[in-house]
Amino acid sequence: MKKTTFKKKLFGGEITIIVYGIDEILSKDIVNEMYSEALRLQKIFNFFDENSELSNLNRKRNMSVSNELLKVLKKSVQLSKFTKGNYDISLGRKILQRKKGEKEEDTLDSYKDIKISGNIVSIKNSSVIDLGSIAKGYITDCLGKFLEEKGIKEFLIDSRGDILVHGDSTHILGIQNPRENKKIIFSVKIKDKAIATSGDYNQFYDGFEKSHVINKKEPISATVIAKDLETADLIATCLLVSDNKTREKIMNKNKKARAFIVKNNMEEEYYNNFEEVIKR
Repeated sequence: MKKTTFKKKLFGGEITIIVYGIDEILSKDIVNEMYSEALRLQKIFNFFDENSELSNLNRKRNMSVSNELLKVLKKSVQLSKFTKGNYDISLGRKILQRKKGEKEEDTLDSYKDIKISGNIVSIKNSSVIDLGSIAKGYITDCLGKFLEEKGIKEFLIDSRGDILVHGDSTHILGIQNPRENKKIIFSVKIKDKAIATSGDYNQFYDGFEKSHVINKKEPISATVIAKDLETADLIATCLLVSDNKTREKIMNKNKKARAFIVKNNMEEEYYNNFEEVIKR
């Protein structure tokens, strides 16, 4: 099947879009239109852009937000409640301190400081919202829906390692070893699904123990296959910050998602028959 590959700057790096079975000129026009939508959505959620809608909310502390931001905030707060604060979107201040190499202050920041009434969102105390655990997945899913609505039935979007696949073709994708760069543990078979990995090895500051994941527990890597990338992204992060009992609870609640975890001692855990998609 004919395929055309495009690379676009997004999410602080580069994403890859592969379109199958469509004329190159037509697919180029569609992907360029899709990219404009991607930049619009990124402008809503970018934690590190002082002019983004999210940054405006963090600064103003009380404002009416867009439907896109509202939807993501509601889902994130619900998950924060479900994990009893192990997953918590209010810890943006610690993210900034860790990124800058500053001493991380003990705070009482909590998702409970985020209040939502209609489209009005208010932030109490000193909490700062960071949606990095969900925004990339949400935006990528929106881009996938955009391609579908334009009549593209077969495509793959690689958003810096988190991948959305749509169509009837089966793709073979490698799972990176979290402690041996450029080596894979095994490959998996993906068809019309999304796959996301969260770990302490791609974004860290002065050692794995100071990764971009706040509240990380025993797992050093979590890979999740789900129907959409937003779900896969969120579950992968939640598994990293949860103890064994909570991980079981999360996966029991999400029976249609599969998960694979690597622990500190390189011990592996599988959930919801993840083994069935492994291609060894």
